[in-house]
Amino acid sequence: MTADHDGGTQSFGPPPAYGPATPPAYGPGASPGYGAATPPGQYPPPGQSPPPGQSPPPGQYPHPGQYPHPGQIPPPPQYAPQPVPTGPEFVAFDKTNALVIDGEGVSFDLGGQVTDHPWEQITALHYTAQGVHLRVGITHAAGWFHECVVNAKKQQKLIAWLTELGPVAAYYQAQLLNRA
Repeated sequence: MTADHDGGTQSFGPPPAYGPATPPAYGPGASPGYGAATPPGQYPPPGQSPPPGQSPPPGQYPHPGQYPHPGQIPPPPQYAPQPVPTGPEFVAFDKTNALVIDGEGVSFDLGGQVTDHPWEQITALHYTAQGVHLRVGITHAAGWFHECVVNAKKQQKLIAWLTELGPVAAYYQAQLLNRA
């Protein structure tokens, strides 16, 4: 009982019941609140689905005749093999930029904006070091220049990159000269 603002008392009944009226069933054959429980040992015949909210017991699988034999399953579609790029590769990256030089061409990732330049569109490949930064650029067949700058952070890493990049760049620069 509580006092109301007129000085009288007010009475409330019992709190309303929340939740299920009957406790959920647990144990074999019980379905956790998804429909009526199936008594143990009473399952639908093979090939028929169990009632909504129930699944077959562990170990009961669909009838073998429901699945095709291995020879009846169609083979996966055959795709033409993709040519594997040949030639040396070079990869350098920092936390925002990256560059890849391989048999397909040169790819720059500048802060998430990726540009791919196939060798057919490249007329020249350039690279240089500036401080602890590696600059790699390409000259496009249309005449424009595009470059990527990658931060090595340490001189030792930049030297390792230049050591790897030298032979890779020489290989592709020779390919470009032979093409011209």
